Amino acid sequence: MNSIITRLAAGIYVPVALVLLSGCATSDFGVKREGIENWIGEHQRTALSSDDISVRTRSVLDRLGKTEEYENAPADLLKSLHAMAWRTRNRKLVAALVELCYAQAKDSSDPDQAVMYYMSSAVYAYTYLFDSRFKHRPSPYEPDFLYAVRFYDYAATQVFRYLVSNKLLTDENFSLPFLTGKVEFKKSVNHLPYKLSHFKDFKVCYEYSPYGFQARTRQSGIGVPFVALGDLNKKKEKGKIFDIGSMAYPGTMLLRLAPNGENDFTATPTYVDPMGRSWVAMEGDNVPLEVDITTYLGFVLNKGARISPILAMMDPNLMDNATGLYLLSPYDKNKIPVVFIHGLMSYPRAWSQMINTLLANPDIRSKYQFWLFAYPTANPILYSANRLRQALYNAREQFDPKHDNPNFNRMVLVGHSMGGLLTRIMVENSGNIFPEKMLGLSSIDEIKNLSSSEKDFLKQMVVYKRLPFVNEVVFLNTPHRGSYVTRWTISELAAKLIELPHKLAGKVANINRKILVATHIKDKTAHSYVYTGVDNLDPENPSLKIFSTIPIDKNVIYHSIIGNNKCAGLAGGTDGIVPYESSHLNGAASELVIHSGHSGQKNPAAITEVERILLNHLKKK
Repeated sequence: MNSIITRLAAGIYVPVALVLLSGCATSDFGVKREGIENWIGEHQRTALSSDDISVRTRSVLDRLGKTEEYENAPADLLKSLHAMAWRTRNRKLVAALVELCYAQAKDSSDPDQAVMYYMSSAVYAYTYLFDSRFKHRPSPYEPDFLYAVRFYDYAATQVFRYLVSNKLLTDENFSLPFLTGKVEFKKSVNHLPYKLSHFKDFKVCYEYSPYGFQARTRQSGIGVPFVALGDLNKKKEKGKIFDIGSMAYPGTMLLRLAPNGENDFTATPTYVDPMGRSWVAMEGDNVPLEVDITTYLGFVLNKGARISPILAMMDPNLMDNATGLYLLSPYDKNKIPVVFIHGLMSYPRAWSQMINTLLANPDIRSKYQFWLFAYPTANPILYSANRLRQALYNAREQFDPKHDNPNFNRMVLVGHSMGGLLTRIMVENSGNIFPEKMLGLSSIDEIKNLSSSEKDFLKQMVVYKRLPFVNEVVFLNTPHRGSYVTRWTISELAAKLIELPHKLAGKVANINRKILVATHIKDKTAHSYVYTGVDNLDPENPSLKIFSTIPIDKNVIYHSIIGNNKCAGLAGGTDGIVPYESSHLNGAASELVIHSGHSGQKNPAAITEVERILLNHLKKK
């Protein structure tokens, strides 16, 4: 019996002893359920978003047995890691250096030391992404690749801020320290349509949050998105085209880096125009550019309108200098102009939502240039239309004096409400229909008691031809046959309170008097009241009734976007201001009824339709 017990005891204690001697226990390995959210949180954590480094970088340190050394002497560890990466051409080690340097930059209280680590992080990120000397070309599906792009962008951002604050943006032949040496800066390459010296300041888009926009127009890629700021208080000169881009313009900075021996690098700052391109060539790769358009528009629009649209309507004199064309950027002969014309009691800012959204499309951004026309909406429509006509002809003489640029000759007009009526007049041929219908005369020249200057003035208003360089237009919520809203008491009161420019009103009234005498028309009160833009929207207004019946030139493609405040797709109803019967045009290449009030230019469905029209326009020759 004792021998049996002894043997049993030995059978128990010997394995236990062996386990204890082995120094391990079977419970040291296994799994526990924590949920996918925990995994996502752990694997998305990096030095970009926390005070810790990522699981991937820590794993590299653990495999090398360098975790303790990194915690106790990070500077020495990073240099030895650099030597190891360059000796073995190990791209994974370079990926670890990207994050470790960024983490050291964040922890540094010394600005010079911080910029050294940020510079180093940018260099390592660039090396990881583009240097063909290192093993195993990275896959865009790897987390290291995606994070290397972000680390490059944010580290380069800190270098960009350093250059701006130290007035080094346009300098050359200076250097910044790097982990194992230095980075020599060469002469910058500027692809913006302005010299960098034109601007007073440069703001990094990452540091600002635009508001008021339905969507944020940005593209993820490589580079530092910024807004270059000029004079935000600059005012338009009378009769001159105003370049909005000179006030503020978007850009993206790239640091192109190249090895200079084993420990040094050279850097070429490159400033790219995101309004012209969405991709850049980087060491043989075609890489998406980091772009932020909405933040730039936010800077442009930040101060609000200088003139209230209501006051501008009541007193058109306030808009005398402001009337005319506004360009978002300098004229580009390689792009097709799209001109936006606002409606009654409105201003160019009304197009902000549409412009912001349209510029999200790389094809539109690279192949179109956006112009805006501002005008006092109280002035007679035929007078405002003539000012638009003259502004566009002047732009043609300035930008395409030989009339041979195919892009200028593919201009597109987009008009909202009253702006749609101005747009329509641009693509009509009036002939002598106005003197025939209104005066019973075959031409203006038959009115003998008018001076030559008065005849010329009158002809400019009522005898016109289609603009030869416009071949496609879009009408948005346009009252082709007027709106009975003009007969509301408040509308009639507003019309009576409008104070037309004295020079214009006096000139028109004087011409009216002479016409009454010459034609023996017995309307004794006609000369005493000059129709305003509001009056012209009345369905019974004589001018509206004439130009609304003139056919659109057969060479012009036109589209209608019509609002229905109850539902989309229904051919009927009203947008609250303009009924369907007034907005509808026979012969339109397309007609879209959207669920919208009168401000259709802000409606996502309308914006999508304009985008479709512009993309199709590119396909036409």
